[in-house]
Amino acid sequence: MSDLYCYSGTDVLRNIENIRDPEELAIFERSATVSRIETLPTDFPISPDGYRAIHRYLFQDIYDWAGEYRVVDIARAENLFCLAPYIAQELAKRFKVIQAESNLCGLSAREFAARAAEHVIELNAIHPFREGNGRTLRAFLFVLARQAGLDIKMERIDAVRWNEASRVSFRTGDSQAMRDIIVNAIR
Repeated sequence: MSDLYCYSGTDVLRNIENIRDPEELAIFERSATVSRIETLPTDFPISPDGYRAIHRYLFQDIYDWAGEYRVVDIARAENLFCLAPYIAQELAKRFKVIQAESNLCGLSAREFAARAAEHVIELNAIHPFREGNGRTLRAFLFVLARQAGLDIKMERIDAVRWNEASRVSFRTGDSQAMRDIIVNAIR
């Protein structure tokens, strides 16, 4: 089945620079998003629109669909993420819960890590974008923590451990590994 986000007959995502080589695109994408992460504002609203704005900010130099919800269903290995037609409503539900918790303001580092881990694993399961969900999620965590008055050091988050914690929590619902990662990143 063809993926409308990819160049015809390939699995290379359509991109602004028209890069057709997957390795070259990966290098370009990493470089562009690192630059954006280094200048990430922390005043995005804690809402679905704010979440989309973070994705748009990070990927605006790479994809013309940056900040838009995906319209295709995607999976990692055999694990299917939220079906595309339900993304908006599932994000709205999740952000309503975060907002009901005062955007996690006023919590200790451990309390914040516990609540943020639950939200992170749920947002990961929704996986609203065709590409860049993990980086958007880590950037959102940074924004959420800063707005909650906590100093989080993103360089303390090892991408391999983060991805493994995401996989485990997706399959089992266990957020302990994600909690540990988050609390260790808070200074």
